[in-house]
Amino acid sequence: MKFLYPEFLIALLALAIPIIIHLFNFRKFKKVYYSDISLLKELKQETKSRARLKHWLILFMRLLAVTCLVLAFAQPYIPADDQLIKAGNKVVSIYVDNSFSTDAKGTNGYILQDEKDKALSIIESYGPADRFQLVTNDFEGHLQRLYSKKEIVQLVEEVELSPVTRSLSEVILRQRDILNNSDSPNKLSYLLSDYQKAISDFENIAPDTGISYRVLPFEQLNQSNFYIDSIWFKTPLRRSGAEETLFARVYNQSDKDAEIRLELNVNEKEQGFNTYVVPANNFSDCEFNYTIYKSGIQEARFTLADYPDPDITFDDEFFFSYNVADQIPMLIISDEISDTTQELGAILGSVPMFDLEFNKSNAINYSEFANKNLIILHGIQTISSGLNAELKNFVSTGGNVFITPAEKADLNSYNKLLLSLEAGSLSNLDTVNNKVSDINLSHAIFADIFERIPSNVDLPFAKSHYKLNISTRSKFEYLMRLQNGDAYLTTHDYNNGKVYLSTVATDPSFGNFIKHGSVVASILRIGEFSQENQKLYGVIGLDNSFSVKNKDYQAENIRIKGKQIEFIPQIISNRGLTSLQFHSQITEAGNYQLLNKSDHEYSFGWNYNRNESNILVLDKDQITNALKDNLLDGSFKLVDTESLTGASNFNNLSDGEKYWKWFIILVLLFLGLEILIYRIFK
Repeated sequence: MKFLYPEFLIALLALAIPIIIHLFNFRKFKKVYYSDISLLKELKQETKSRARLKHWLILFMRLLAVTCLVLAFAQPYIPADDQLIKAGNKVVSIYVDNSFSTDAKGTNGYILQDEKDKALSIIESYGPADRFQLVTNDFEGHLQRLYSKKEIVQLVEEVELSPVTRSLSEVILRQRDILNNSDSPNKLSYLLSDYQKAISDFENIAPDTGISYRVLPFEQLNQSNFYIDSIWFKTPLRRSGAEETLFARVYNQSDKDAEIRLELNVNEKEQGFNTYVVPANNFSDCEFNYTIYKSGIQEARFTLADYPDPDITFDDEFFFSYNVADQIPMLIISDEISDTTQELGAILGSVPMFDLEFNKSNAINYSEFANKNLIILHGIQTISSGLNAELKNFVSTGGNVFITPAEKADLNSYNKLLLSLEAGSLSNLDTVNNKVSDINLSHAIFADIFERIPSNVDLPFAKSHYKLNISTRSKFEYLMRLQNGDAYLTTHDYNNGKVYLSTVATDPSFGNFIKHGSVVASILRIGEFSQENQKLYGVIGLDNSFSVKNKDYQAENIRIKGKQIEFIPQIISNRGLTSLQFHSQITEAGNYQLLNKSDHEYSFGWNYNRNESNILVLDKDQITNALKDNLLDGSFKLVDTESLTGASNFNNLSDGEKYWKWFIILVLLFLGLEILIYRIFK
């Protein structure tokens, strides 16, 4: 037992007062003379014994009454945990998990409503002078302050479902910002959630003994769910009239194998449906084939249908958008328009969708870089520092560069560019005849070109080639390799773009690079793959921006338009890359359009966070173990929400079991017994 006001215990010294009164009898006695006192002696002895007993009983009752009165003022209590309760007002932070998973049914109806009811009971258990903070997944700015009891009740009643998902560690940091800045001696946190495993990161929470935490889990009744987790294309190349292969990863969170149906809608036109069997408690990558016969913006939606999942529906649709380009603008930069330059131009010019332009290396129009998808450095002897800087920026913002070295290349200038793009470095020229022995058929560049390489196939050869030293930081793949293991053609990722590098020049003295069919096919595929491929979809609450290349937007002309919302994004431009910032204005899943005045220039799909689709939750034992394993059990206490039904129970939870009222009753009881003793011994 502990005391809220232990300083009152000094009043126990008042117990000396009744003792002193009973030790010293201040009454004055008057002598009375009797003629015969033989009978009075016996009566005197009997009366003296009864008086002594009465006095001791009265003393005892008074001592008990004074003791109980002092203890009542000291306000004894038994704390709910090891946290001490100090005198003064309290600051309370309440987290109400309003993510989509709380729209499921629990033991007391829908979980979110049950959380709100419990939150109101918590608030009711506190006094009018206490202050409160409300935290939801939205992290709204106006909630990052303290409110009165009346104000916080209204805010709790207004809480609605949110598409935003927050980890438990993020929530606690949000609470600590307010609680630790408060001068109140009593700081308490209530965490009301279903405690999904995906968000319950107790390992990322630092202990804080200055705050008392109450963990209140709410159990879901339905423990199954089916949902589309992600989608992707088989290849990055989108072409009009070509069959597309699209994959959707579908999860089955149930104990039985299930047959599901996927429907695809593109530009509000049904593309058919397929059925798939998804194994129990596992996922399946469902392949879907379809063909679009027009170029331009494609707004698409996958729908999951025909499965027994009545409660959780927010993840039944998956939105995505992409663009099928009409043309792919390219630029060839060369020292001169040589025969090999013309051959390269002829190869690329044979494809109608390739919009080809030439620049001499001494007359480069850098301002046009932003309008190109692919820049080819063909046989340039020296790469200037200005060209180096512009190419690095071009690749960083999503551009593609294809480099074929010169016959007598200035390796120092080449390596400055390659190293800045994390693509390695070229060293000495190897003049030993070599032949390509390995083509990376698993790379998307060669998809649908080769199924396999026959043993007797005629592959490109190299009379000379530059040695390529690849750094450990480089994100690269070999496209072709020579018999001695040296690189022949490679691809490197750098920021948002790609670098394609040949270690041989196109000059015939280096071999048959530009004349061999496999290399020609590779060049054409590099050109096709250089089309601008935007991100297929974003996640609400995580991705709050969308980047486009080579656009100089004016705020007064730009609109983001969805089915039920239209707003102006914040525009941030930086060296050819324009970022549109949404600042959490997108709250509903769907395809959204970017309108420049009246022109529809882009579309992008936004989806709810699939962390909420994972219904696996921590049970009470798992939460208890997690608190112990992460040394949080000193300040965190697990609360059984089913045992808490009203404000009085929550009052005991926050302040412990209080006993001052019982001591007041005992005071009255002992005073009553004193009166009764007087009557009995009258």
